[in-house]
Amino acid sequence: MISHLESHKFSSIISQFKNASIVNSKGELLFSKDADPFKTTTSRLVLFQIAKKYLSPHVGDVIISNDPENGGTSLSRIYFISCLSSNLFLIWDSEFYPIDFKIPLTPFVEKGKISQFIRTALIDAQPNKEQYAQFFEKEISKFSTVNKFTDFIKEASKDDFQKQWFMVCKNIFINHFEAKAFGQSELSYKYKTDHMLKLRAEVDEKQNQRFFTADFSGTSLARPGQEQISCASHVVESGLIIEFSKYYDLEKYLSQPILDHVKLILPPKSIVNHAHKVGEFNFELQKMARQMMKHNLTQINAQTKKNDKKFSMYSTHLLQMTSETETNLFFLSNSRIQFENLHSFDQKILQNSDGEYKACLIYNSDQPMKVLISGISSEEDIAKRWLKINKEQVRHGTFNLKKGDEFILNWKI
Repeated sequence: MISHLESHKFSSIISQFKNASIVNSKGELLFSKDADPFKTTTSRLVLFQIAKKYLSPHVGDVIISNDPENGGTSLSRIYFISCLSSNLFLIWDSEFYPIDFKIPLTPFVEKGKISQFIRTALIDAQPNKEQYAQFFEKEISKFSTVNKFTDFIKEASKDDFQKQWFMVCKNIFINHFEAKAFGQSELSYKYKTDHMLKLRAEVDEKQNQRFFTADFSGTSLARPGQEQISCASHVVESGLIIEFSKYYDLEKYLSQPILDHVKLILPPKSIVNHAHKVGEFNFELQKMARQMMKHNLTQINAQTKKNDKKFSMYSTHLLQMTSETETNLFFLSNSRIQFENLHSFDQKILQNSDGEYKACLIYNSDQPMKVLISGISSEEDIAKRWLKINKEQVRHGTFNLKKGDEFILNWKI
C-alpha cells in the first residue's frame, strides 16, 4: 500500500528541473513542480495532449516545441515531452534566450539518441552553435538521469499504483480544503486604466463533495492590433492552479484528483483567454490573476476572519537580460529578490536598510545587452519599488544597455 511518502520519490525524479510534470498515457497528472517565477503547469499538460495526438512518443523519445497552443508564449521557453514508459511521461520546460524563432513539435530524441537530422537543422546551422549544443545537451542529460530511476518508473507506470496514489492525493485534498473553504468572494481590478479583471471564487457542494470555481466572467475583452493586452488561457490557468495548491498546502500532491475539483472559467476573447503573439503580457497577467486568487481564497477560508481590507496589487517584475555571451535573470516580488549572475556589472551602490534594497549597477561589457522587462508596477507602492535605466524609470518593454549605462533599483521586501 503506497502512502504520501511517494511524493518524495516523485520529487527526486524531477529534482533537476524548475518546471516539470509527470503524467500517465491518458494525460492525467501524477505529480508536478513549478519553481520558476513563471508557472507553466497547464501549458505543459496542453502540449502533452497535442504531442500525444500527432506524434505518439515512444520509450526513449523526447519531443520539443516552444509553441504550446498556436502561439501565446515566449519563443525562448522550450518545452520537452519525454516518454519514460508506455504509461509514464515527463514534460518539462527551460528558457534559452537566443532562440527567437518558432519550433513546432519536433522529435529531437528518438530511442535515446539525438536525431542527427534535427541537430544539423536546429543546432549546427546556428552561428553560436556551441551555445545551442550546450543548452540542449544539458537538458537531454537530465532526461538520461531520470531514466536511471528504473525501479520507480516501473512501479509508477502500473495502473494499480496510480489509482492508489490518486486516492492518497484526494484524501489529502479533502483534509486540507473541504473542511476550511466556504462561500464565495468577488474581486474587480482596473488594469492599465481601462482594462477590467474580475474574478469570482466560489465553493460548491455536490454529493457531499466540495468543488472550487474561479470565474473570470466580466473581464474585459482583448483588443486587436497594437492595443492588444492579453494572454492565452493556459497561462492564467497555470498561475491559478499553483496559487490554489500553494494556499492549501497541496503542492506536493498536485495531481488529477485535485484538478478535477477545480473549475476555471475564462471567457473566450477576454484578456485572460486570447493568446498574444509573443506572450508579451504573460508574466504580469499571470501574476495579477494569482494575487487576485490569493485574496479571494483568504476571504472564503473559514479559518480566516473576513475583513473589508481593500485589495492592493503589489509590484513584481521579471527581467531577462541577454547578450551574445551571457544571460542574466532578475526576479523581484514583495518577498524576494532573485538573480542568476552579475558578471558584466560593476556594483556602484549595493545596500539594504530594513528590507529596502538599493542598487546601482554599471554595465561594463563591450557587447550590447537587451533587457526585456515584464511585470506589474503598482501605483500603490511605486515609492518603494521601482526600476531605472540611466535615471529614467522603466516598467515594461524592451531596452538596450551599452557599456557605462546604469541599471538602478529600489525595492522593498
